[in-house]
Amino acid sequence: MVINSLSVHPCFKMLDPESCRVLDRQCTWLKTPAGAWVEGEADNDRDVHFVLTGRLRAALQGARQDLVFTDIEAGSFFGELGALEGNLGSPSIFAVDESTLAKMPSAIFVQTMFNHRPLGEAVVAKLVVRNRAMTRKVAEAAQTYGSRLASVGPEPRRPAQSRFDAIDDVRHIGANPRRARQWS
Repeated sequence: MVINSLSVHPCFKMLDPESCRVLDRQCTWLKTPAGAWVEGEADNDRDVHFVLTGRLRAALQGARQDLVFTDIEAGSFFGELGALEGNLGSPSIFAVDESTLAKMPSAIFVQTMFNHRPLGEAVVAKLVVRNRAMTRKVAEAAQTYGSRLASVGPEPRRPAQSRFDAIDDVRHIGANPRRARQWS
């Protein structure tokens, strides 16, 4: 089945057919085979990708291993943050399954989001879910690391210094390598 219209995507189902055809013509249509990278960190676009079929994975490519953020299923989208804030640097996207994508220019996306309520609501809902998940992860990390730090106790603090006191600071540098970098 060949899919070449945003009308099959949940965000555009309520859009009238002519408006949908206008948006379809402004998109670039991508067919991505399983195993291919769709978009990397070095890409210079701020476009939004609507996933019509297949499954993708957002990951940050590392030297030793990739850090997987989430899977992106058909009916979802990605790249909305770059389009809204005008910055680059989104994670890389890997096609887990063969996928069909509609790549919408950021200016068209922003205009459509504010003029087409279902798309705007979908973007806001996604941002809320993402924010809650991130808040939950930060709270869990704070509990985990906070309890570890509490068992060790606070590191003794010295009063702030305005000058280098050679004898006293040399002893302190030897005890705390991080402090040594401050004086170099």
